[in-house]
Order: sequence, then structure tokens, then C-alpha cells
Amino acid sequence: MVTRIGVAGVAAVFAAGLWLVAAPFALGCQHPGTAWTGATRTDMVTGGVLAMAGFAGLFAVVAGRVGELYADARSAASLAATADRGNPGT
Repeated sequence: MVTRIGVAGVAAVFAAGLWLVAAPFALGCQHPGTAWTGATRTDMVTGGVLAMAGFAGLFAVVAGRVGELYADARSAASLAATADRGNPGT
């Protein structure tokens, strides 16, 4: 079952990755028009990896929830079919 805590954790990883990508520029540590520093490169690579992992996690959460919904629908349809066979007069 997909939990809200799990979704929040994956969303936090995604947000942390986006922040690491944006931070050197947003905080003014990387000046426009200059070569990237080692710290900027590290932030970009680490942030990119975290953002991709977070996005993949969000995709997996959505796919898992869709799978749960299909399983619930199949179960409900099976119960309805069993109930219909048990009452031939309807």
C-alpha cells in the first residue's frame, strides 16, 4: 500500500535534487559567465542524480497506486459476479 509518508519522502528527495541544481545560481555562489567551480559541478551532478531518483520514485508510486486500484476493481467485480450467481432470481 502506498503511504503518504513514502510519497512525502520521495517528493522530498526530488525537491532536494532540484534545490541542489539551482542553489549555486540562486545563492550567487556561481557568477554568470565564469567557468563552473568544483562545488558547482558537484552540486549539479548530485542534484541531478537526486532529482532523477526522486522523479523515478514518484513515477513508481503512481504506478503502484494504479496497480492497487486495478486490483481493487478486479476484486470488486469478482465479488459482484459471485453475488449474482448466488441469487439466480435477480
